[in-house]
Amino acid sequence: MHLLLNQQKRFWIISFVLFVSFVFFLNTLDSGSYKFEPKSQKINDSIKDSKSISVYVQLKQFDSVSQTLKARIWIYPPKKYSVNLGSSVQVLYDTRIQIDSAKLDSEQFIWAQYEYLRGIDIELDATNSIISSRNNDKWFPFDRYSVPFSGQIDFRVEGSDTEDIKDDVWKTVPTEVTTYTANLPGWSSEFSYQDIDDVKTVQNLTKNGFWLIDMKLERTSLNVAILFLIGFIFIAGGLSMLMLFRSILMTHRPPTLSGLAWSGTTAFTMIQTRTVIPGSPRIGVKFDLFIFYPALALCFISSGLMFYYWLTKDSWSREM
Repeated sequence: MHLLLNQQKRFWIISFVLFVSFVFFLNTLDSGSYKFEPKSQKINDSIKDSKSISVYVQLKQFDSVSQTLKARIWIYPPKKYSVNLGSSVQVLYDTRIQIDSAKLDSEQFIWAQYEYLRGIDIELDATNSIISSRNNDKWFPFDRYSVPFSGQIDFRVEGSDTEDIKDDVWKTVPTEVTTYTANLPGWSSEFSYQDIDDVKTVQNLTKNGFWLIDMKLERTSLNVAILFLIGFIFIAGGLSMLMLFRSILMTHRPPTLSGLAWSGTTAFTMIQTRTVIPGSPRIGVKFDLFIFYPALALCFISSGLMFYYWLTKDSWSREM
């Protein structure tokens, strides 16, 4: 009796330790980080002051099938050139904003003096220029992409009161790009300046109102871990049906209606679970070809054979 109590106590202690360890492990995984790589962050820190333009970038949605990224940006010029009103700014000079994007929600190119400059929705195409492999959603959940984001901002400090463009004087100030994304479901992103190895050129561009950014997108570690867990469930479900059929075939165990119901439920549960996989991958990705389809085939084949044996066998002899 004393030994039994010790075993029970050990069982609950081990269960508690395993549970806490699993929770701790999940909390250490990346669930979505959006930051500059170290070299680029140093450049940002070097130009960040009250006289620089702040460009806040919020990633909203990435479609891995069409490889398009929807984002929103807010532009805050320094006090000399604008009045900060919170969610928008009022520009004090004619402000020219050029953004290289597939789509832009604003038809304006120049914001006239005293106009309000608000958030701008943009859509960018993934070029994968800094990604050499796995830049296709068939590699889910190990697919990755890179999206370029570039632009320029300057201010017309002279010549805005005439129609002649020859007397226009445009001035640029340093530009700092800042990540402003709280959560892009299923994705992490690392920002870096293009050609970051040529630091002097990058610094000169940012000091003259340009920004040339590459955003590298990858699935979060948490999503990958969850998918591994789902994959394990699929494989375990398929193997369990195979082992059940093996027991019927090799050890002459009778196929019962409860066993048939279990096998059918397992197969259709797999199909339902496939529809709720984080990231909503399209049908036919590598995960399907190596995990989901084989496990589902095991379930259906085993279920069909068990049903056949249940229909055709009148009696069963049990081996002792």
